[in-house]
Amino acid sequence: MNEASSDVTIRALIVEDSEDDALLLVEYLRRANFCLEWQRLDTEAELLKALEQKWDIVFSDYSMPYFSGARALDVVKRHDPDIPFIFVSGTIGEDTAVIGMRAGAQDYVMKGNLARLVPAIYRELSDARVRRERRIAEQAVRRLSLVVEQAADSVFITDPQGKIQYVNPAFERLTGFTAEEAIGTSPSLIKSGHHDETFFRNLWDTILAGGVFQETLVNRRKDGALFYEEKTIAPLFDNDMQISSFVSTGRDVTDRIRSEEKRAQLLEILEATTDFVAIMDDEGRLRYLNRAGRAMLGLPGDTDISGRYIADCHPEWATQRIMMEAFPTALREGAWHGESVVKGADGREIAVSQVVLAHGGSNGAAGFFSTIARDISERKHFERELKRQATHDALTELPNRLLLEEHLSTELARARRGRFLTAVLFLDIDNFKRINDSLGHAAGDALLRNVAQRLRKCVRPNDVVARYGGDEFTILIGELTGLDSILTILHKVREAFETAILITGQDVYAAFSMGVSIYPHDGNDPETLLKNADAAMYRAKANGRNQYQFYAPEMNARGEELLALETDLRRALDRKEFVLYYQPQLDLRTGKIAGAEALLRWQHPEHGLVSPDDFIPLLEETGLIVPVGEWVLRNACEQYRKFHEASLTPMRISVNVSARQFREQALLDRVRQAIRDEGVPPHHLELEITESTAMQDVQATSEILAALDALGVRLAIDDFGTGYSSLAYLKRFPLDVLKIDRTFIPDSLEDDNVSAIAEASISLGHKLGLEVIAEGVETNEQIGFLRSHECDIIQGFCFSRPMSVDKTAAFIAGHHPQQLPGG
Repeated sequence: MNEASSDVTIRALIVEDSEDDALLLVEYLRRANFCLEWQRLDTEAELLKALEQKWDIVFSDYSMPYFSGARALDVVKRHDPDIPFIFVSGTIGEDTAVIGMRAGAQDYVMKGNLARLVPAIYRELSDARVRRERRIAEQAVRRLSLVVEQAADSVFITDPQGKIQYVNPAFERLTGFTAEEAIGTSPSLIKSGHHDETFFRNLWDTILAGGVFQETLVNRRKDGALFYEEKTIAPLFDNDMQISSFVSTGRDVTDRIRSEEKRAQLLEILEATTDFVAIMDDEGRLRYLNRAGRAMLGLPGDTDISGRYIADCHPEWATQRIMMEAFPTALREGAWHGESVVKGADGREIAVSQVVLAHGGSNGAAGFFSTIARDISERKHFERELKRQATHDALTELPNRLLLEEHLSTELARARRGRFLTAVLFLDIDNFKRINDSLGHAAGDALLRNVAQRLRKCVRPNDVVARYGGDEFTILIGELTGLDSILTILHKVREAFETAILITGQDVYAAFSMGVSIYPHDGNDPETLLKNADAAMYRAKANGRNQYQFYAPEMNARGEELLALETDLRRALDRKEFVLYYQPQLDLRTGKIAGAEALLRWQHPEHGLVSPDDFIPLLEETGLIVPVGEWVLRNACEQYRKFHEASLTPMRISVNVSARQFREQALLDRVRQAIRDEGVPPHHLELEITESTAMQDVQATSEILAALDALGVRLAIDDFGTGYSSLAYLKRFPLDVLKIDRTFIPDSLEDDNVSAIAEASISLGHKLGLEVIAEGVETNEQIGFLRSHECDIIQGFCFSRPMSVDKTAAFIAGHHPQQLPGG
């Protein structure tokens, strides 16, 4: 390969057996001002190898010992039909040259007379460039034609006057007209009559001015059916920039338009209905709210609802019911029906009949939910009034005997499920007849109304005060864990009536004889408990009035015992009588011990180990729970070392924080001091507060939890499901753990209601990003149920009873992950 500098550069391939002839040719071209890059070869194999590079021209001898020029021509033209090929030979005759030209050679020149060679080179290089450009253009046209033929969109081309010259197959499929039927006609062939002359005048004005027209048209098929088409019409121009034709492309959007029309009609219906209609995702975030819904909530019509949740539409209990009952039911069965309430514009609750539907989604998950709620507040008002008249005493507005028995039946069912005590207090006003006779019936009625008001203030919101008849009242106290709570109510009743009641300008003192019966000790049904409480009341009246008696004599003794315990309890901390027991927690995912809950016990010098049910409420009432709680925190952190040394893997220790402790300003400092002094990693300490404690003051709770979270300690909600929490608030608290109360752990798989609540609680905990712990697990069947629903951790007698610190450390050290009960 040689190079030279000149005006024109070409790459030349020389097929020549004589090197001298090749050098003479090169020298001639250089003198003709060609800058030449060249290669000589004389075999077919060399030619094939050389053609892997790019060449501008090929020069070839015709007759060679090992390779013929005709064969060289064939090889080159098969490789690139456009490359110039010129025979330069000393032996080629005219007839042979003609054959070569027909085979594709561009020219031939005799070696002895090269005068025609230079003009031939310039001519053939120029012609080759034209051939290549034409071939590329033809390929592009073929590709474009293929695209148009195979396009899914309709295409037709017209002349400048609008006569159709070409239609593609998609046009035929869309309109029903064949190419033969369409060509030569105008586009009015598919005109529907839905567009007026002004529309088409605007179309022609646009494209005749060289612009592109884009619009959605209604056209008509050959069979008369209408279809919607997204139409684009553009002009094509010739070399003189005159319009040579128009190209129209159209996309069938009939299905989309029909769908949009149906959606618009549905939206009109939804906006016109007087029912509350909303669409939300599976987290309760609103995606749509109709006009009636906005009006019901007091929202302006243009309010952005994208940041609002279902909790903004309903009160807390109704939101919880929708999230935990309605959503799972709709997901499982397709729909949920029930009654609920909507928060009205003025804060009032509007009773509604509500339907929740699940839509879309896959693999058991909902894409979204919709709800329709109808205002039934007027109907509910009449129903309530009728029920109130039937179930309430007209004079005092307290529940009457009928409603009391209903409440008592409900409370007993709850007590059986939760293993609580339930108390019935029967009260009779001492000397009421004398007051009634001396001051008159109107004064007697006034006294009864005042008594009713004071009695209501003596009990908790969930307890029931009823007028049983005449001057007899009944108090129903549920969810009791010990006798001390009953004594508290009795003391409050006495204190409430130590001050006089002003009746017709005269001070009147009311005193009571009170009888108490307790489930399950004194009866298992409403009739028996009421009868026995009545009997105990008559015993109190017989013993001198203005006092109380329990139906069972041992209960009276028990009351005296609790008073004595209270006295001893005040000295127990100083005497170091408190001890900590621990109940290990099992991680169902790994089989390892995840942690242990610290439980307070009282080692009484005379009575031995006192039940927490007896002394914990007394600690709360006396305020001793604060210093004792600090002692529990300190000792649990100190004893953590034993568990840390015994455990093969990191584990945490849980400490309960009472409601009074939680409100103490010094709580944060005490926790910080305890973990620092005892060297407990913050994330290995877990503080448990009850659901009801958390919801007493939501703002204060948020601030306290945020401060504790900043320390790094774990935070748990205990006894979940037993209070009246707001899911919206729970989601915003910086929590780590949700502990399901033992009440909601099913005793058997046949207990569908409790199983559903447990399943929903686990699912809710995980959706809130919390670890879920089940308390009070006692059977392998319960463990199997909890594992199948992906509960994280269990705690209960089935795995381990509470133990002393040393026994707990030994238990932890001896535990192996493969020891999984209920497997």
